[in-house]
Amino acid sequence: MVRMRKRLGLVLSMVTSVLVGCGASHPSPLNQDKSLLTWNAAKHEVRWKVVAGDGRANGGMNFDGYANGSMTLVVPIGWRVVIDFDNASLMPHSAMVVPYGDRERSNFDATMVAFPGAETPNPSQGDPQGTHRDVIFTAAKVGTYALVCGVPGHALAGMWDQLVVSDEAKHPSLRVQRDS
Repeated sequence: MVRMRKRLGLVLSMVTSVLVGCGASHPSPLNQDKSLLTWNAAKHEVRWKVVAGDGRANGGMNFDGYANGSMTLVVPIGWRVVIDFDNASLMPHSAMVVPYGDRERSNFDATMVAFPGAETPNPSQGDPQGTHRDVIFTAAKVGTYALVCGVPGHALAGMWDQLVVSDEAKHPSLRVQRDS
């Protein structure tokens, strides 16, 4: 009986060590070494690489490893925006641009989109892992908007980042902020 308790204690401590060790490492987002943003000034076009569920940041509820507005794309007004969207997650995800004040809703539908064409198809259903979509729209109105996942509960869980359409910006820029 004593031997059994010692073995059980040893097994439990080993399992605990393994589980604690699993949570200690946070892999970097897939796009750390790749450019997330490219643009052609002559064409007034910006391409933003957006990967849903990129790494474990925010429990996988992220775009490019960023959540809760910690990534901001600034675009000059009138530029064409191409969101190069991929879903790397096992969960379905979508991407849509909505007014900033709507960013933390529990659910979305395509009527809420800020610009025509600024969403993946069926944003409330999302796309499965491995799906690629090009989301193309014109940033036609100055203001602050949010890129959200339209699958119910995902934006509310922090799966949103920012899009600023500026009449002062000369070229696009991407600002990121990591939680400390």
